[in-house]
Amino acid sequence: MCGIAGIIFRRSERKEEARNKVELLADAIKHRGPDDRGFHIEPDNTVAFVNQRLAIVDIAGGHQPMYSEDGKVGIVFNGEVYNYRELREDLKRTGYMFQTNSDTEVILRCYERFGVESFNKLDGMFAFCIWDDRSEEVYLVRDHMGIKPLYVYEDQEKIIFCSELKGLAALPDVDLTLDAIGIQDYVMFRYVQAPYSLFKQVRCLEAGTYARIRKGVLTHFRYWDIAYPCDLETSEDGMLAEMLRVLLKSAVSSQLMGEVPIGVLLSGGVDSSGIATFVKQAGADLTTFNIGFPDLNEFEYSRAVAAGLGLKHVEVTTTPEELASLLDKVILALDHPIADPACFPLYRLAEELKEHVTVVLSGEGGDELFGGYPQYHFLYTRRLPYNARFRAFMEKSWYFCEYREFLRDQTIAAVAERHKKYFDELPLLNGMLAYDMKTWLPENLMMKADKILMAHSLEGRFPFLDKQLVEFASRIPQTFKISPGGVSKWILKKMLKEDLPDGIINRAKMGFSVPVALLLESWKETVFDAINSLVGTDLDQVLDVNKVKMLVHNYYNKGTGEPLRVWTLFVLAYWFQRALPAYRSRQYRLPGRA
Repeated sequence: MCGIAGIIFRRSERKEEARNKVELLADAIKHRGPDDRGFHIEPDNTVAFVNQRLAIVDIAGGHQPMYSEDGKVGIVFNGEVYNYRELREDLKRTGYMFQTNSDTEVILRCYERFGVESFNKLDGMFAFCIWDDRSEEVYLVRDHMGIKPLYVYEDQEKIIFCSELKGLAALPDVDLTLDAIGIQDYVMFRYVQAPYSLFKQVRCLEAGTYARIRKGVLTHFRYWDIAYPCDLETSEDGMLAEMLRVLLKSAVSSQLMGEVPIGVLLSGGVDSSGIATFVKQAGADLTTFNIGFPDLNEFEYSRAVAAGLGLKHVEVTTTPEELASLLDKVILALDHPIADPACFPLYRLAEELKEHVTVVLSGEGGDELFGGYPQYHFLYTRRLPYNARFRAFMEKSWYFCEYREFLRDQTIAAVAERHKKYFDELPLLNGMLAYDMKTWLPENLMMKADKILMAHSLEGRFPFLDKQLVEFASRIPQTFKISPGGVSKWILKKMLKEDLPDGIINRAKMGFSVPVALLLESWKETVFDAINSLVGTDLDQVLDVNKVKMLVHNYYNKGTGEPLRVWTLFVLAYWFQRALPAYRSRQYRLPGRA
C-alpha cells in the first residue's frame, strides 16, 4: 500500500523542474507510505515518477519503482492484488522469471505479457502507473471498484497524477480554477462523482478505467464495467447460498495476505460478522474493533460475535464532544471535501487501530451488492410510478434535489442525472444497486476510507468488493436480494444462518448514527466564520453565498432547515478556508508514522 505520483512535461523548456516537482509531490503524500521512497526520472528529465511505500507484501524485496529485465518498462503501484500468486504461477509457466515475491512485479510481468488486457486480469484494489519506453506510452489505471483513488491534472505544459489532491495543490503552478460542475455535484451529493473534481483541470480517474498518455495526448478507456445480467435462473436458494459462501470465504482468505498485523472492523451487523466468521474459519486469530457512543452503540452485538468466534475484541467509546474536537484533523485528512458525518468516528477509530494493526478488513459493499439500504427496501416494496422512482431514490438517499437554488449560474448543465441510465436499463432494485456501485461506493465510501486510513498509514481491505464476488452478485436475481416477503440481503443471511445467531441475522440495520445537529451546535461560531469567509472568493462566483448565509442564519436562529444540508455547505466552506490553503503552503501534518 502506497502513494504514487508523477509528472510528464509537454514542453522541454520546463524539463529541469522534474526532480523538484516530483519531490514536492512525494512530500505531500509521505503519510501514505512512510517506509520507503523511490524515484524514476528519465535521462532528459521530461518524465518523473515517485512511490511512497507502506511495506506490507514482500517487505524486503518490494522496493519501487520496479522494472522489466531490459529496463524499458516500469511501474509505481498503490494497492494490493489478491490473485497475484495465481497470476505469477501462470506467467512462470510461460517462461517469465521473477526477482521478488511482490504483487508489484506480477502486475509488471502481466503487462509485458498481455498489454492493456492485463488490467482486467487483476483482482484487488489498485492505482498504478506503467511507463513503456518501447511504445513511448504511459498508462494510469484505477481498480474495478474504485477502492484506490488517482487524480490527474492537465494543462498545456504538463500532465500530473497523484494519489491525493493535496499533492497536486502543493505545486505552485497548478491551476486550481473552480469547476462549476464539480461544485454542483458536491452540493447535491455531499461528495463529487468521478470524473469531476472541484477544479476544472483536475479529474479523478473513474473506477474500472485507464488513461493512456501518448505523445502528450491523454485518452481515457474503460476496461471493466458492472453489469446485471441476472442470469442465475434457479429456484435452488441453497445452491446459490453455497456458491456465495465459497466466493466470500475465498475473498476473505485472499485478503489475509501480508507480513503485518491485520484486524477486522466488527459492528455486529451481518456483513462484518460474516467477514469475522470466515477470518476465524481461515485459521486467523485477529483482533476485532468497534466504536460507539456511551448510550448509543452496537457493542452488545459485536461483543457477542467476537466472543462466539473466540476473537480478541477492542471497543472504542467516543462522545460528540470528542468528535467535535477532531474537526481540523478530519478536514485535513479528507483531502477533498466529503460531507459524510461518519468520517469523524472513522478517524477516531483509526487513531486506535494504528496502535494495534497496519491492515483492517471491513464490510463495505455488502449493502450495495445485496440490497441492504433502507431506500432500496422502500422503493422496491412500493409501486411508485415509473417517472417518480429516480427522484424518490435521490431523496431517500439524502441527496439534495433542490441544489440548484444555491448556484449563481442556473444555465450550468445539470449532470446530476448522468447515471440515471441504470434506472432506465435495469430492473428497479438492480438499477439502484448499479447507481450506488458507480457513485456512492467509490467516491464516498472508498474515498473517505482511503484518505482517513492512509492519513494514519493504515490499509483498508474490503472482501465484499472482490471482483469475482461482485460479478457473481450481479447475476443473482433480485428476489434473492430482497425477498418477496421484504427481507433485505436475503441470500446473504441465508448463507450465514448456520454461522451466526438469529439475533445477529435478523436484527434491524443500525449503522453508526452521528449527531450532526449536536456537532453543528458545538461549531456554531466556526460555521458562521467559514460561511462568511466565502464572501468575495472564487467560490462566491459559483455559489450564491447570500443564500447559503441565509440558510445558516435561519437554521441557527429560527430552527428551520435540514442539519445535513447546513453540514454539507459548512464542510465545503471550511475546506476552502482551512484545508486548501494548508495544502498549497504545505503547512499541515497528518498523523501517519514518522
